[in-house]
Amino acid sequence: MNQMTHRERIVATLAGGEVDRPAISLWRHFGGIDMTSEGLADAMIGFQAAFDFDFVKFMPTGTYTIIDWGAETAWEPNDTGIRTVKRLPVRAPEDWARLTDLDTSADVLGMVNDALSATVRAIGRDTPVLQTIFSPLSTARKLGGSATLAHMRQDPEAFAIGLATIERVTARLVSDAIERGADIFYAVQSGSADILSQKEFETLERGPADRLLGSLPTDSIVVVHSHGDHLWFDEVAAWDVDAVNWHDRSSGPPMDVARQRTAKAFVGGIDAWTDLRGGTTADVTDRVHEALDRATGLVIGPGCVIPTDAAVHLVMAARKAVESWPARRATGGETA
Repeated sequence: MNQMTHRERIVATLAGGEVDRPAISLWRHFGGIDMTSEGLADAMIGFQAAFDFDFVKFMPTGTYTIIDWGAETAWEPNDTGIRTVKRLPVRAPEDWARLTDLDTSADVLGMVNDALSATVRAIGRDTPVLQTIFSPLSTARKLGGSATLAHMRQDPEAFAIGLATIERVTARLVSDAIERGADIFYAVQSGSADILSQKEFETLERGPADRLLGSLPTDSIVVVHSHGDHLWFDEVAAWDVDAVNWHDRSSGPPMDVARQRTAKAFVGGIDAWTDLRGGTTADVTDRVHEALDRATGLVIGPGCVIPTDAAVHLVMAARKAVESWPARRATGGETA
């Protein structure tokens, strides 16, 4: 089979087609250098230049959607690469109704969009760049912290007003990404029975996702990430998206069990917090090959971000493992 471009390989994998080799993408935050458009774009472009992944998950700081609403954050070095929230902008139920619409071309949102434009231009159309879009409820929980769902139950009218405002801004971020030539990585951080009932999940996560993702161009790539334990997995796997990403190694369901429950393409197979911090290149290679044994329609990836202290040689081992997979398969399990 002729060598495919990254985009051709991703599109074929998501459609269940034949590929020249399995696809792979790993991603991490770049805390401390991700708060200017130049720094963020440079980090994304440099990471891709080093590892040549099949798609680039664009990685603004995990708090990028809440800073323009008044969240105070600081960079305190840590292995997730995420900024520390020092002050929440929503601290009482009535605060939700006070959220205002944001200009996504200005301030932090504008900076992120500028960096996205620069990254897409530099990397080119042959490699998909997936902008990270947090679901409205995920952003709400970042704005209000642990009190968010209590506020929702104490003052449902104010909360509904606030969530609608967040959804309007999120819709503009989705449109901004598509206009810049990016695809979508839709992050759901409340898709767990630990947080929402099934009915709440359908209303608060499924409803907004249908509205935000339902009118995208037909050639847009959409990967949904469902974060946490005790997931509403079957429910999110039924969404009209191209692939599902979750903590398959640590939280489940395991990849082979998930494949019995849905034909949807998957992104996963690596537990980055163990696989990429210890062990050997042989361990990582075996891990990748074992994942590919367990599920078809798989893009090798982590369950979430990889740690900032992931060993470079182990990240490279994962990347090289997809190159050696075709020879392993052809020889019945022995890697040439």
